[in-house]
Amino acid sequence: MMKTLNAMLVSLALAIPATSQAMDIYAFARGGAAYTAIKDTEAVNPFIAVGSAPSTNPDATQGSMGIANLNNDHSVAVGAFGTGLVFNPNFRLELEGSFQKASDYQIDVSLGWQANSGPFDVTLLGTAYNNISIESEVYMLKAYYDFPMNKHLVPYVMAGAGYAKNKASGVQTFSANANWNEKWDDHASNEMAWTVGAGVSYIFSKHLTLDLGVEHRNLGDWELKNLPATGDESLKGKLESTTLLMGLRYHF
Repeated sequence: MMKTLNAMLVSLALAIPATSQAMDIYAFARGGAAYTAIKDTEAVNPFIAVGSAPSTNPDATQGSMGIANLNNDHSVAVGAFGTGLVFNPNFRLELEGSFQKASDYQIDVSLGWQANSGPFDVTLLGTAYNNISIESEVYMLKAYYDFPMNKHLVPYVMAGAGYAKNKASGVQTFSANANWNEKWDDHASNEMAWTVGAGVSYIFSKHLTLDLGVEHRNLGDWELKNLPATGDESLKGKLESTTLLMGLRYHF
């Protein structure tokens, strides 16, 4: 994580044109909570051709009947740190690294037999309960536009982009088999991410500022590709969060 943030800092330094005007440099640390949600969730358990089925139709398939239930939101802790440059009273840039603790979700998938002769000839075998956890490391370049109201109070708006490393893990149980307790292969993916937000800053002194802000983060995709016990299942979707952060800036 530190290597990635250091590389981003070097990139920002190289991107800043030489100027005779001194810029204000600061470091910050923030903490808060994220209300997370998974969107556009897909569960795939490919239909497999079988020679016989409960429907007595020899030409039948077995597999996923779709998502039966989805618990898709959770609140978790978030921590962030980084550095920034103040170019003028209205504009500043930040490089931020943040860690979002694992969010827990449940995705229930119905499994059954389906005769090829008709879409409604279905026998339900049971429900696969998937308990999923997703944690994220997020690295952003964020641009702020400040609206100073007086020497202490400064509202702001913000937008940023970067990438997120989403790490997914999970366990599956099955309603028709009390002994079924299978672990998904863990999977991590690097995704494009973006954020927008607003907040307010309170300037205590030349060196110390308090920030309180809320932002919407789109953290890209997450995926679980393989359940070793079956080898043919996958879960995937998109990850978003509404994040409330409060912290301090120290201006050098």
